[in-house]
Amino acid sequence: MKTVIITGGTRGIGLGIAKCMAQDRYNLVLGYHTNHNAAQLAQETIEKEYGVKVICCSGDIALPDTMEKLFAVVRTHFNNELTAFVHNAGLYVGITSESMDLQPKLDDDFESIFDYYQKVYPRAFKRGTELALTCTGLRHIIAISSPGCNCNQVPEIGYEMPGQAKASMEFLVRVYARKLAKEQITVNCVIPGFIKTEAWDHIFEKIKIPREVIKARVQNSPMARWAEPSEVGEVVAFLCSSRGKFITGVALPVDGGFHLQG
Repeated sequence: MKTVIITGGTRGIGLGIAKCMAQDRYNLVLGYHTNHNAAQLAQETIEKEYGVKVICCSGDIALPDTMEKLFAVVRTHFNNELTAFVHNAGLYVGITSESMDLQPKLDDDFESIFDYYQKVYPRAFKRGTELALTCTGLRHIIAISSPGCNCNQVPEIGYEMPGQAKASMEFLVRVYARKLAKEQITVNCVIPGFIKTEAWDHIFEKIKIPREVIKARVQNSPMARWAEPSEVGEVVAFLCSSRGKFITGVALPVDGGFHLQG
């Protein structure tokens, strides 16, 4: 039986990834922040539908202890055997998750917000990757990024600070891909586009972006539609399977062609 850790795995894109991995007979260790009800529902639903073992673990991924807790679950419940590590957890400060004491506020200075995003993305990815390498049977590492965070895509105005952190994470993906290739461990990045999740409701409400603006951007993209979280999940599951074992070091857009636009 295979095992995967998915940070931010109980809602949205992370839940879509979790279900697709469960369909491929992966046991799941799912990280989440504070929404205990969503975590319980995800656990019960996936175990009932796919017959795999699911353990959820809460905490802010910016804290080193949170990542340690996830890997403690692997040691305790899965004999320290881990096949894949997927770092999906993320947030838009003050917008897409509940504000906690550790998190900066939207009106805090640049340095504090920048530093927090660095903890959530590249530092958490590096910490998780190093811990994953202490497990037995590791074969796949995946980071989930966003559009406009590398030189192949137009940068998103207004996404400066999380974008810089995700750009750093994408660089680490390439570094680890080179470092681990001889060990037959693949390291890749997936870049979702417009994915239909509840996070957009928070964005519309708190940033006051008119829904019509985003609707127009979706309709003007090449495939002219929203994607479902499962469409990202299927790609991650492919990369974490024997069919994707010769793919490493890529940043793969899963966005219906959105990355082709200027």
